[in-house]
Amino acid sequence: MKKKPTKVRWGLAFFFFIIGVIAYMDRSNISIIAKPMMDDLGLDKVQFGMLASLFSLGYALIQIPAGLLAEKFGPRKMITFALIWWSVFTGLTGLVKSHGLLFAVRFLFGIGEGPMFPANAVFNTNWFRRDEKARASSALLAGSYFGPVIAPIVTVYIYQYFGWQAVFYIFGAIGILIAVVWWVIARDYPEIHKLVNEQEKEYILEGREIVNTDKARAPWNIFLKSYRFWALGLQYFVVLYIITFFLVWLPTYLLEDRGFSLTKMGFAASLPWLAILITVMTGGMISDSLVRKGFSKQISRSSLAIVGLIIFIISMYLAVITVSPYMNVLWLSICLGSLGFTVVCSWASATDLGRNFSGSVSAWMNLWGNLGAFLSPLLCGWLAEKFGWNITLGLTIIPVFAAAILWLFVKPDTSLLNTNEE
Repeated sequence: MKKKPTKVRWGLAFFFFIIGVIAYMDRSNISIIAKPMMDDLGLDKVQFGMLASLFSLGYALIQIPAGLLAEKFGPRKMITFALIWWSVFTGLTGLVKSHGLLFAVRFLFGIGEGPMFPANAVFNTNWFRRDEKARASSALLAGSYFGPVIAPIVTVYIYQYFGWQAVFYIFGAIGILIAVVWWVIARDYPEIHKLVNEQEKEYILEGREIVNTDKARAPWNIFLKSYRFWALGLQYFVVLYIITFFLVWLPTYLLEDRGFSLTKMGFAASLPWLAILITVMTGGMISDSLVRKGFSKQISRSSLAIVGLIIFIISMYLAVITVSPYMNVLWLSICLGSLGFTVVCSWASATDLGRNFSGSVSAWMNLWGNLGAFLSPLLCGWLAEKFGWNITLGLTIIPVFAAAILWLFVKPDTSLLNTNEE
């Protein structure tokens, strides 16, 4: 009787879900304890907003080096190193008192988290078949969006019993523990993992989209000449610009413009993140299902991404014009939820386009995304101050429409190494 394939790859994908939860709780818990932290350290809103932007700047700047290093050293080493680095700087956030040191710590925290997604892209390329990569990408992404759903509950509990500094100490310690576990259980390729049986290995290899496991250098001269490479990056600039607006400014918007109380706001602000968690999970399944049924990746990835962006445009318009605060939250939840399809397809397309060099391609995409995340807190705060929240939200429709157009040029069916572009 033939042995069934093991499913070690999906166990490791689930562990990436856990890493994503920890990473985004580390990232978002500072906004939840903003008030006591600002009061204790004497920070004003501009200074506090700068902490979010400095994190994104550090995160953006490390993307391309992180992608190159992930391809060279493998996801096992890179994820372990990144987890330890960002966990140390998470702990230091609760320790330092000087404003200058705090800015430096959050910048270096961003650098520490930066390798997470490029290394995950390399892992997905090495471990998953072509018709599994969207679901594999969903695991880390789902963890990332589940983090902001549960962060308010966990963070507030720790703060109430142990103080705001303890939030950073505890999460820092958890991150280092997770790094040790990852080092023990992970390997760079299924071929060298002792728990992967021959049946699973054969199943992966027959559908894997890498030619070999040699550590070649990414051909950046080819990539930078490709309009598809630029289209993938620029559309992700828009996507993370919007998502960061929700992460940084949604609670303030609901309090100031929609009249929610503090307790009701906490619940309302978590609903859009629940929505994107659902669409990230279902989007990966839908995209891979279409690939398995023989549809092109232009349909399975690009069209699904465009559908998400179109739903965003319609929902944002309805969110702005609605009078009811609760209907506003509903439409905003659909807005953020619709971007889950685009996010999943972005990461799956990065591995499709990059193949052996998916770390570099995903790093390029995430560089642009986090430049958008750097700009978002500053520009949206300025727009809200000058023109009000409705205009700030309404203006997001313009770049989202541009992102939908850009997806027509991504064309993920062929690798970027195929240089025959018209």
